[in-house]
Amino acid sequence: MFSLQRLLGRPGEFFGLLEQSAALGAESVTALRDMLTNRARKPSLDAFVTARRKDKDIINRLDTMLTQVFVTPIEREDLHAVANQLYRLPKTVEKFAERYEIVWEKVADYDFGLIAQMMEGAAKIVVEMVKNMRKGGGLADIKAMDARLSQIESDAGKVILDSLRRIYEPGGDTLREIIAQDLYNTIGDCLEVCRSIGRTLALVIHKNS
Repeated sequence: MFSLQRLLGRPGEFFGLLEQSAALGAESVTALRDMLTNRARKPSLDAFVTARRKDKDIINRLDTMLTQVFVTPIEREDLHAVANQLYRLPKTVEKFAERYEIVWEKVADYDFGLIAQMMEGAAKIVVEMVKNMRKGGGLADIKAMDARLSQIESDAGKVILDSLRRIYEPGGDTLREIIAQDLYNTIGDCLEVCRSIGRTLALVIHKNS
């Protein structure tokens, strides 16, 4: 038999799971930055696989909680939306890491480190936004953090574009250039995920404020 407390739920548990998920996303991005700034070392996928699996477990736990309680701190669809967006980050980062691990020796002179550092900054903002949601923070703070994410995405896009110009220069190794282009596109997807998480959080917080 369910207890009344269980049926009504405990808001801290829901927000705690979302914060854990955001932290795992940030950890996966930090692992990516470490991998890309140590280009002479053979990449390992262990950190990315672990983060994604832990995050998947968190999503499953949150889904289970939603079937067991009547009252949630914010609307159920909003909890699902935030959780699913957060899970996209370690999943997309792992996708990039898998591709990079296969071809890293072929693109050793391409520097993805700056983009990874910018992603790390974006992931930290996502963590801040999720914590702000628990605290019921002001909309002005959320808008400011969302604007910071937008600026990071814009700046990173320029860095990626400049890198692609190098790829398109004549006389290069065609296969290596195709590989590098695919990696830049995939790391761009990681940045887009951070931006998408920010937009979702901003909308959910505004809706439930």
